[in-house]
This record gives sequence, C-alpha cells and structure tokens, in this order.
Amino acid sequence: MSPDLCLVSAAGGSAFMEELFEVVADAVRRAGGRARTAVGRFPAPADDTVYLVVPHEYFYVTPVADRPSAALRARTIAFCVEHPGTMTFERTAGLIPSLAGAVDINLDSIAELRRRGVAVEHFQLGYTPLWDRWGGDPDSERHVDVTYLGTAERRRSVLLNSFSADLDDLRVRLLTPPHEPMGGRRVDFLPGEEKFRHLADSRVLINLHREQSKALEWVRVLEALTNGCVVVTEPSSDIEPLVPGEHLVVARARSLGAVAAALTARPDRERELRLAGYDFVRDRLDMLGSARALVDLAATVLAGPGTPAPLPALPTPQAESAQPPLAVDTPSWDPRFGGVPSLGREVLDLEVTAAALAVERTSFAQRVSGRGWHEHPSTRSGTADVDVLVVHRPGEPDPDELLLDLLGGTVRPERLLVCVDGTSPPARGHATAVLQHETPLGRGVARNGLLERSGAEWLLVVDAGLRASRHLLERLLATAADVAHCPVGDPVEGLVGALPPEERRLRLLPYLGSGYLVRRSVVDAFGGWTEDPLLDGLEDHVFWLRVATGEVPSELVQQVLLHRHRPDVPLRPLDLHPHRTWQRSLSA
Repeated sequence: MSPDLCLVSAAGGSAFMEELFEVVADAVRRAGGRARTAVGRFPAPADDTVYLVVPHEYFYVTPVADRPSAALRARTIAFCVEHPGTMTFERTAGLIPSLAGAVDINLDSIAELRRRGVAVEHFQLGYTPLWDRWGGDPDSERHVDVTYLGTAERRRSVLLNSFSADLDDLRVRLLTPPHEPMGGRRVDFLPGEEKFRHLADSRVLINLHREQSKALEWVRVLEALTNGCVVVTEPSSDIEPLVPGEHLVVARARSLGAVAAALTARPDRERELRLAGYDFVRDRLDMLGSARALVDLAATVLAGPGTPAPLPALPTPQAESAQPPLAVDTPSWDPRFGGVPSLGREVLDLEVTAAALAVERTSFAQRVSGRGWHEHPSTRSGTADVDVLVVHRPGEPDPDELLLDLLGGTVRPERLLVCVDGTSPPARGHATAVLQHETPLGRGVARNGLLERSGAEWLLVVDAGLRASRHLLERLLATAADVAHCPVGDPVEGLVGALPPEERRLRLLPYLGSGYLVRRSVVDAFGGWTEDPLLDGLEDHVFWLRVATGEVPSELVQQVLLHRHRPDVPLRPLDLHPHRTWQRSLSA
C-alpha cells in the first residue's frame, strides 16, 4: 500500500498555501495515491504516514510547542515554493536539512538549492479541476479588461503606477494586498473560489516579479491560464516549457501596461493566446507524474528514516490569540511621517516649544485672519450631483490643472470650490468660487469653509498637487458605498492609499489621505473635518479613522485614477512633536 501523505498547513498562515496543498493532495489521489490535508499541529502518525509542509511558513508561524519533534521531521518532506532572491527562499534553504526530503515547484530554486548541496526534486504543477472555472469556452463574457494580483512592494507599485495612463480607458482591477498573512477574503485579496471566478472574468493578467526574483510566478500564471486569462509578464528566467508569443506574452517590465492595452484591442490575438494557454496547461504539464514521484519519495522516506539536522534558531511566533502582524513596508500618505517607529525617538525640549508655538500661531490666525469669497460664475453645468472641494496650501502647485482634469472628465461635477489657504488665488478662473484666507488656517478650517457653498449630495475631496483621470468621478460614483477612494500614484512610492480603511492599521500609520468621494451626510455626521491646529497634516487621517471606527460603508476602486506631486510644505507640529500629535489624532 502507498504511503499516507498528510499535507499540513500552518494555523494562521496564508490561505494560498492551504489552497495549494488541496491541489497537490487532489493530484496524488487522482494518480492513485493517498493524501489528506490538515492545519496546525501534525496529526498523530500511523506507520505509513509521511508529512509535507511549506517550511518557510510552517516553522515561522506554528507555535513552538506545536512544532514537530525530530522523529516527526524524519518523516517530513519540504514542499518548496519560493524563488531565489527573496527572504523566504533563504528561510526555506535553511530549513530543508532539518527535514527528510524536499520537492520544489520552481526550476530556478532547484538549481540554486542543488548548487548549495541540497537534495531536492521537481514537482511540476499543472492542470487541476479545482482551479478551472472557465471550461475552455472561447466566447464566454469577461467584465474585467486587465487585472493584477500580487502583494504590494515598492518595485511593483512603481511599475503599476507607470501603467496607469495606458490602462486608463480600460476596466482595471489591481489587487495589491500588503505582504502579511492572508486568511479570508479582503477587497484586495480573493481566496480560492472568488479568485478563480475573478480570473475567469478577466481578459488579461499582468505579472510582476517580487523583490530580486527573476523567475516566473508559476502558481499565479497557471491559475490564470487555467481560467482563460491571458498572461502578460516581464522576462523570466524559468519560463520554459511555456513559449512566449504562443502561450503568453513576454515584454519589458516598463512596457507591460502598453502591451496589455494593445492586446485588448486585438480580440482575435487575445482569443488565440487564451486557447493556446489553456491547452498547454491541460496537455503539456504532467502534474500527475509529479504526484506519483512524490509518493515514491515518501516511500523512500519511510524505508530509510534518517536523522534530520536540528532546527535552526527561529523567532518565537506570536501566540495564536494575538493579532497577525501587519506589513512593515506600507507607505505613509505623509512622506515625512514613518508611523510608530518614528514616535519612539527622544523629543527635544526645543521641538516641544516649536510645536507649541506653531499651534499658538495657527490658533491666533484662526481667530483674526481675514477671509473672503471670490465668485467665478460658470456657464458649465455639471452632469452629477457632486461638489469638488480643493484646498491649496503654501508649497503646493496651482490647482488649475486639476480643475481642468475634472471639467474634462466623463462625468462633470456641479461646482468646483477652491480655498486658497494663505496662498494666491488661481491664475485662471475655472473654479466656481474661491475662498481666500489671508494666512494659513489649516486644511480642516479650509474644507469646512468650502462646505458653506456646497449643496450637492456628494463631495469629491481633493487637494492641490493632485491630477485626475477623466474617469475618476465616473468610477467612484459607480460604487454603492458612502465613501469611495482609489490608489494614488506617487513619484517615489509608486502607489499610496492603496488599502481599505482598517482601524488597526490606521492606529499605526496614516496611510490614507485625500482623493475620496463622500456623501455630504457622512461629513455632517462627523461635524466636518478637524480644525485642531495640532493635527495639521492629519485631517484626512482623522476622517478615515472615523470611517473605520464608525463602520461607514466604503469601497476601494482598484485602479490608479489620481496622481500627486510631493509638496515641500512648512514644518508642522506633526514634524516637531510627533508623539503628542499622534496621540491626539487617535482620540480626535
């Protein structure tokens, strides 16, 4: 009788790994072997039990008390999925000697492990009915033109931002979750069934490498091809036996957006690639042969159990009751604020004094500064019940180009209301009305002042320095939420504000800013925006905290529809005394 393969995922680990093990177990069973899956602690073994784990995740997530003993590790095979050039690959390489054997889904990883003297065999992924939600119908309707699925990091974000102009007129959905353990569904992470249905509803998938890896993301590519989603990828070191131009499209990383857009304009070519990719996965990749080889390897492990090396020194995982860690590389909306790490430094007495003086100066200006309206009656009529609120502060670009973007959009707003907060009025009169503050009074005071002239159901809240896609209002209004926003292209980070509002994350980092559409009734319920001078620069952060804590329905439109400059603004209390300011924002 063949060995009993038990594929064990880490409790609290990635849903992706559990999905992958279900595929492998199914292949073993279809190949005539025995396989089952488990989560958490290794089930008690029978004489014929052999375990499989994804080592870089299992041993880093599983509590110390639940880690397998040396005797259990002597009947455990490492199932390796990471590419050279990533931190997780190095973790994998360090753990394999502690186990009885190893298989790897990536040829480049196998070559590097063998170069290091590590014995490892190839496991060829291929077609599985567990992924297929398409069935090969070339005429099936698809509602998403271009999609992307991959954890966020700066290189990928910069590239995605650079594609935005090419993809602007298409139906795009970019799923860029933070690099942290993913369990159930999120707006930016689709597990299992939802992911496969999304791929079966998408025409083209853009594929980008992570960190320093140059290898193809085989699982993502196979999931896409199995569902008839044409893959457009940057050059990869291990693309064979896939044939570029026949099964998928390979192009320079910087040109992938233009290539994807061009492909959607050639439906005959897209159809040809779709069918060829599907046939390739079904007919050319022998996963059942790899499943049989895995069973043979397991039998070898049972026949000659060796003595594995001790586990290397590993960090102590969080308790299961603890919340999973948050990604440490999520960019702040405010480029000068680094979140919790920036709050631990010692604050100098002079900085405390300077912060207090800045607050006093703004508070005095709010009491005595002159304010006045300049009317710019416009003959243009809007096509949506939306008023735009724009604040122009010192150091920010003239907002006139942003106003022209909005006037030229596929949906036009009713009013363009601008506040020049201690700056000169716009050079041209494209605004419906301009509120002028003689001295800077703060973004919250400016926004609340603009509300006096607003009568629309919806408010588009933007700031000078942003540029808008002509589809911005159209796509934000298409949501059913009370607040809608989108990722914002940034010249350094690539994308900012690309996550939904989450209270836990917002209490650590102000990662969301302006560029949102909100019902006027929501703003009224909040009492407008905070006018606290100490919170200069955190007005939108306080707004998003209120959205998250009040469970206000919100939606992230997953396309880059805004871009921004980085203004060199004057020092604020936030820069001078971050700890006190941050604590105030959390209770505002």
